[in-house]
Amino acid sequence: MLVVSGEFGANEPLNTFSSAVVGSGARVIVFNSPGGNVGSAIRLGRMIRAAGLDTLQVRQLQCASACSLAFLGGVHRIAEPGSIGVHRASFKPADGMSNEEAAARFQLGTAEIISYVIEMGVDPKLMELASSYDKHDIRYLSASEMAELRVTNVEANQSPVGTSQVSTRQIPVPVRAPAPDAGRQMESVAVAFIKDLIEHHGDNNDFALAQVQASYAPTVDYYGKLTTLSSIIQDKRNYYQRWPERGYSVRDDSIMVTCADDRCVVSGLYDWVVRSPSTHKQEKGAANFSYTISIGPYPKIIAETGNVQR
Repeated sequence: MLVVSGEFGANEPLNTFSSAVVGSGARVIVFNSPGGNVGSAIRLGRMIRAAGLDTLQVRQLQCASACSLAFLGGVHRIAEPGSIGVHRASFKPADGMSNEEAAARFQLGTAEIISYVIEMGVDPKLMELASSYDKHDIRYLSASEMAELRVTNVEANQSPVGTSQVSTRQIPVPVRAPAPDAGRQMESVAVAFIKDLIEHHGDNNDFALAQVQASYAPTVDYYGKLTTLSSIIQDKRNYYQRWPERGYSVRDDSIMVTCADDRCVVSGLYDWVVRSPSTHKQEKGAANFSYTISIGPYPKIIAETGNVQR
């Protein structure tokens, strides 16, 4: 086991971490950190995932704010109730930055965080929950919240682990199942990516738009027309404002996926319902969808089409 201690600094050099992992042979990462720079925490989380390491958090040590993002990098994630703290992200504007530039920077930063959370296989609703709390009012997650939001994906041992045990004995690491072949793994990533995107269109407008910004390429074949990301965001924004209450459910048995040359096409059917309390209107139905995704370190949608079934 390896304990990562202290605050994440801006542009934190992480070569020390790599050397410590190699030198110690650690398979599990534990944190004792109040947080710090979001970008550095995300970089560490990606390093943890790339190295195939697991993460473990105990109540006796601290993992709050940006540290929670680094924790998500674990392949297997175990945490005691109340050991992971989250709050609304904050981005300090540079000197001389206008209000419009500061707002754009905040939106971009939020989109990057949501993109990372999705990449790690965690429910982006985690960020919706975190946004309800400022940095002076950290929310520590319960066991059920962590499991539901996929912050954890392995149940914590019934007997809490003390810090003295952390430093003196090995914690059993879950046995890894054989890795799927590359083709099946790519298909699974593509399906999960699209399901999350569709079903979270029902989130509040800010989060739904941030997810769109994080999920689409700069230019997309959008319903047969080459369209910029900014135009797609505006199209989604208009729809969300028209229908403030939305719900979507993908039919799992309808999904088809094909992958070749780092591209996947995911198609299927979802049920939807939308409401506008101000106009007392409601509509519902089913729709076909088809997305083409460029699969890489950061999956991006490069084509979208579909139609409402009558």
